[in-house]
Amino acid sequence: MPSPKHVAEPQAAEDFLRLALEASNARDRAKFARAGLASESTLGIDADTHALLLRQLYLSHLEQRRFRHAAEVARQMAEVGSMPDIAHHDASRALSALGDLPAAIVEQRLAARLSPLTRRSFHFWCLGTLQHFAGDVNGAVDSLRRGMRWARRDKPLLRAHSAFVRLDSGEGVPKLGEIVKQLAKAPCREGYGQFLLGMLAHHMGDKGRATMHLRAFLRRNASLDPAKATTLREELRRARTALAQNTTHLD
Repeated sequence: MPSPKHVAEPQAAEDFLRLALEASNARDRAKFARAGLASESTLGIDADTHALLLRQLYLSHLEQRRFRHAAEVARQMAEVGSMPDIAHHDASRALSALGDLPAAIVEQRLAARLSPLTRRSFHFWCLGTLQHFAGDVNGAVDSLRRGMRWARRDKPLLRAHSAFVRLDSGEGVPKLGEIVKQLAKAPCREGYGQFLLGMLAHHMGDKGRATMHLRAFLRRNASLDPAKATTLREELRRARTALAQNTTHLD
C-alpha cells in the first residue's frame, strides 16, 4: 500500500471536479469547485468542465440557502456557453427561492428557448409552474400546452398539471375524470404525480383520495436535500395546507 506521500495530489480542473462531485457537504463541494476553477486559466479549462465546476459551486450556495450567490454563479455558467438551458434553469430556481418570481420566469423562459428537444418538455413544465404560482393562469396553461408537444411519457403529468392550474383559478375542466384516470395509470403518477392527484382530488371534493395522495407525496419528500426542498417549497406548502383542511373535514 503506497504511503500518503506517494498519493497524487489533484492538479487538473477535472481532478477537482471529481472531488467536488464526491464531496459529502456543501463547504467541501465549494472548496474543491473553487480550487478547480483556480487550477488553471479559465481560458484553458474545457467548457463543459468549467460549467460543471461552476454548477458544483452553485449547488453549494443553494444547499446553504445563499440564493443570491447561487443566482450569480448560475449566470456565470450561462456565460460559459455549455449547457445554457441548465444554467438558466438553475438561475431560475435560485431567484424563485429569493421570491423574485418575475426574474425567475425570465430565466426559465430562456431555459426553454435554449434547451435541446430532450429537455424542452421539462423546461416548459417548470415555466408553467412558476407562472401558475405568480398568478398568470393563461401563461401557465399555454406553457404546459407547449410542454405537452414535446412530452412523451410525462404527457399525462402535464395534462393533469394544466387541469390543476385551471381548477385552482376557479375554472371548470372538461373530462376531468378522464385526465385523472390517465395520470393514475401512467408511470409518472409517482412523485410529483402524487401531488397533482392529491390536489385534483382536493378540488373535486374527494377528501379521502386527496389525503391518501398528499400524505404519500409528503412522505416521499420528508428527507429532501436542501436544494430539492427549495425547488418544491411551494408544492410542499400547498400539500400541507390541503391535507390539514381535508383531515379537519374527515375528523
